[in-house]
Amino acid sequence: MKARQRFLGRRIPGHSWLHRSPAWTKLGGVASLSVIVLATRDAQVNAGLIVLIVAAALSARLPLRELVAPVWRIGLIIVAVVAAHLWLTDWTTGLRLSSTIVVCILAAALLMLSTTVGELIAVFEVLAWPLRFVGLRPATVGLAAGLVVRSLPVIADLARVAGDSARARGLDASLRARTIPLVLGTVKYAQDTGRALEARGLG
Repeated sequence: MKARQRFLGRRIPGHSWLHRSPAWTKLGGVASLSVIVLATRDAQVNAGLIVLIVAAALSARLPLRELVAPVWRIGLIIVAVVAAHLWLTDWTTGLRLSSTIVVCILAAALLMLSTTVGELIAVFEVLAWPLRFVGLRPATVGLAAGLVVRSLPVIADLARVAGDSARARGLDASLRARTIPLVLGTVKYAQDTGRALEARGLG
């Protein structure tokens, strides 16, 4: 449960400028950073953005351990990206892609550490307001977005448990041993969530 709460998710209480900033401005900042890294495709730009994100976290008195925790949890994936491009293309491409991943994850972590899920759902409801004209309720869209945010740490924890179980059985290299428990666990979580929503009249 502890890992689920901390992967991109648990808000750190505080009264800093970042905590007081409206959720829509922080969400817009994350979107802007994503556009920048995708448009520039430059590892040096990414490095500068990483420094900027870390500086923002420090100024908001957020623990760096919590900020970088999601990056450590997918460290093997980042290493695999670099290794694959060392083999297939070149190290600069691997560095660019891996640094892009790090920027996006750190930005999302900074958002979640300073913003409640409820605040994000309220923003999503406002953004979804035009969908009323095609028959979708903004509240439903906001709820769906909130469920996605809450599901990320759960799925990440399921992936970690599946990996640990495969490693304990000596099946580190078996893709099947890692993916089947993850898929089954994800489906069960989705079914449990659906039942809970239906029981509350939100099916």
